[in-house]
Amino acid sequence: MRPDEWLARIRPAAADILAQGRKIAQLVDAAGRIAARARDRHPAFARLADDLDTAFRLLKAYGQGGYREVPYRSMLALAAGLLYLVSPLDAIPDLLVTLGFIDDLAVLTLVIGQIRHDLVRFRDWERRRSEAGGPPRALPHPADAPPD
Repeated sequence: MRPDEWLARIRPAAADILAQGRKIAQLVDAAGRIAARARDRHPAFARLADDLDTAFRLLKAYGQGGYREVPYRSMLALAAGLLYLVSPLDAIPDLLVTLGFIDDLAVLTLVIGQIRHDLVRFRDWERRRSEAGGPPRALPHPADAPPD
Protein backbone atom coordinates (compact mmCIF):
# COMPACT_ATOMS: atom_id res chain seq x y z
CA MET A 1 0.00 0.00 0.00
CA ARG A 2 1.32 3.48 -0.88
CA PRO A 3 2.13 5.98 1.92
CA ASP A 4 -0.71 8.32 0.95
CA GLU A 5 -3.18 5.40 1.15
CA TRP A 6 -1.94 4.52 4.64
CA LEU A 7 -2.33 8.14 5.72
CA ALA A 8 -5.90 8.24 4.42
CA ARG A 9 -6.68 5.10 6.41
CA ILE A 10 -5.50 6.49 9.72
CA ARG A 11 -6.89 10.02 9.40
CA PRO A 12 -10.00 9.25 11.54
CA ALA A 13 -7.74 8.15 14.42
CA ALA A 14 -5.59 11.26 13.88
CA ALA A 15 -8.69 13.47 14.08
CA ASP A 16 -9.63 11.81 17.37
CA ILE A 17 -6.17 12.55 18.76
CA LEU A 18 -6.29 16.20 17.66
CA ALA A 19 -9.55 16.62 19.56
CA GLN A 20 -7.83 15.71 22.85
CA GLY A 21 -4.75 17.58 24.05
CA ARG A 22 -3.73 14.76 26.37
CA LYS A 23 -3.60 12.32 23.46
CA ILE A 24 -1.52 14.78 21.41
CA ALA A 25 1.14 14.86 24.12
CA GLN A 26 1.14 11.06 24.31
CA LEU A 27 1.51 10.75 20.54
CA VAL A 28 4.39 13.25 20.45
CA ASP A 29 6.20 11.46 23.29
CA ALA A 30 5.81 8.03 21.67
CA ALA A 31 6.80 9.32 18.22
CA GLY A 32 9.82 11.11 19.70
CA ARG A 33 11.11 7.89 21.27
CA ILE A 34 10.67 5.93 18.05
CA ALA A 35 12.19 8.70 15.90
CA ALA A 36 15.26 8.79 18.17
CA ARG A 37 15.67 5.04 17.76
CA ALA A 38 15.16 5.34 14.00
CA ARG A 39 17.84 8.07 13.77
CA ASP A 40 20.31 5.74 15.45
CA ARG A 41 19.49 2.82 13.15
CA HIS A 42 18.82 4.51 9.82
CA PRO A 43 20.99 7.44 8.71
CA ALA A 44 18.33 8.79 6.33
CA PHE A 45 16.25 9.77 9.36
CA ALA A 46 18.96 12.27 10.29
CA ARG A 47 17.96 14.38 7.27
CA LEU A 48 14.48 14.77 8.76
CA ALA A 49 15.69 15.41 12.32
CA ASP A 50 15.26 19.20 12.38
CA ASP A 51 11.88 19.09 10.67
CA LEU A 52 10.67 16.30 12.94
CA ASP A 53 11.78 18.17 16.05
CA THR A 54 9.92 21.24 14.81
CA ALA A 55 6.87 19.10 14.00
CA PHE A 56 6.87 17.69 17.54
CA ARG A 57 7.02 21.22 19.03
CA LEU A 58 4.29 22.40 16.64
CA LEU A 59 1.96 19.59 17.58
CA LYS A 60 2.55 20.14 21.30
CA ALA A 61 1.95 23.89 20.96
CA TYR A 62 -1.22 23.19 18.99
CA GLY A 63 -2.44 20.72 21.60
CA GLN A 64 -1.81 23.20 24.41
CA GLY A 65 -3.68 25.93 22.51
CA GLY A 66 -0.59 28.14 22.29
CA TYR A 67 -0.30 28.05 18.50
CA ARG A 68 -3.30 27.83 16.20
CA GLU A 69 -1.98 29.66 13.12
CA VAL A 70 -1.89 26.43 11.15
CA PRO A 71 -4.54 24.81 8.94
CA TYR A 72 -6.34 21.88 10.49
CA ARG A 73 -5.52 19.75 7.43
CA SER A 74 -1.80 20.24 8.15
CA MET A 75 -2.27 19.14 11.75
CA LEU A 76 -4.32 16.17 10.57
CA ALA A 77 -1.57 15.12 8.14
CA LEU A 78 1.08 15.51 10.85
CA ALA A 79 -0.89 13.52 13.43
CA ALA A 80 -1.58 10.79 10.86
CA GLY A 81 2.11 10.61 9.94
CA LEU A 82 3.17 10.30 13.56
CA LEU A 83 0.47 7.68 14.17
CA TYR A 84 1.91 5.70 11.29
CA LEU A 85 5.37 5.99 12.85
CA VAL A 86 4.19 4.63 16.21
CA SER A 87 1.90 1.99 14.73
CA PRO A 88 3.20 -1.56 14.94
CA LEU A 89 0.96 -2.43 11.98
CA ASP A 90 2.68 -0.48 9.22
CA ALA A 91 3.77 -1.82 5.85
CA ILE A 92 7.20 -3.05 6.99
CA PRO A 93 7.55 -3.96 10.69
CA ASP A 94 10.13 -1.83 12.51
CA LEU A 95 11.63 -4.99 13.99
CA LEU A 96 13.35 -5.48 10.63
CA VAL A 97 16.01 -2.96 11.60
CA THR A 98 17.23 -1.71 8.24
CA LEU A 99 14.03 -2.07 6.24
CA GLY A 100 11.57 -1.47 9.04
CA PHE A 101 11.96 2.28 9.12
CA ILE A 102 11.99 2.81 5.34
CA ASP A 103 8.21 2.95 5.08
CA ASP A 104 8.08 5.26 8.11
CA LEU A 105 10.66 7.47 6.42
CA ALA A 106 8.59 7.56 3.21
CA VAL A 107 5.43 8.55 5.09
CA LEU A 108 7.18 11.19 7.18
CA THR A 109 8.96 12.62 4.13
CA LEU A 110 5.56 12.91 2.42
CA VAL A 111 3.97 14.61 5.43
CA ILE A 112 6.90 16.97 6.05
CA GLY A 113 6.80 17.94 2.38
CA GLN A 114 3.09 18.74 2.67
CA ILE A 115 3.46 20.91 5.78
CA ARG A 116 6.94 22.41 5.26
CA HIS A 117 5.55 25.95 4.89
CA ASP A 118 3.66 25.50 8.18
CA LEU A 119 6.88 24.39 9.89
CA VAL A 120 8.66 27.52 8.60
CA ARG A 121 5.84 29.73 9.91
CA PHE A 122 5.95 27.97 13.27
CA ARG A 123 9.72 28.46 13.55
CA ASP A 124 9.22 32.16 12.82
CA TRP A 125 6.54 32.32 15.51
CA GLU A 126 8.89 30.62 17.99
CA ARG A 127 11.68 33.06 17.11
CA ARG A 128 9.39 36.12 17.53
CA ARG A 129 8.08 34.72 20.79
CA SER A 130 11.61 34.13 22.08
CA GLU A 131 12.78 37.61 21.05
CA ALA A 132 9.77 39.24 22.69
CA GLY A 133 10.20 37.28 25.91
CA GLY A 134 6.78 35.68 25.67
CA PRO A 135 4.00 34.75 23.30
CA PRO A 136 3.58 37.10 20.32
CA ARG A 137 0.49 39.28 20.37
CA ALA A 138 -1.86 39.30 17.43
CA LEU A 139 -2.89 42.88 18.16
CA PRO A 140 -0.73 45.68 19.55
CA HIS A 141 -0.84 46.08 23.28
CA PRO A 142 -2.43 49.39 24.37
CA ALA A 143 0.86 50.40 25.98
CA ASP A 144 2.53 50.11 22.55
CA ALA A 145 0.14 52.59 20.93
CA PRO A 146 1.63 55.93 19.83
CA PRO A 147 0.77 58.90 22.03
CA ASP A 148 -2.14 61.10 20.93
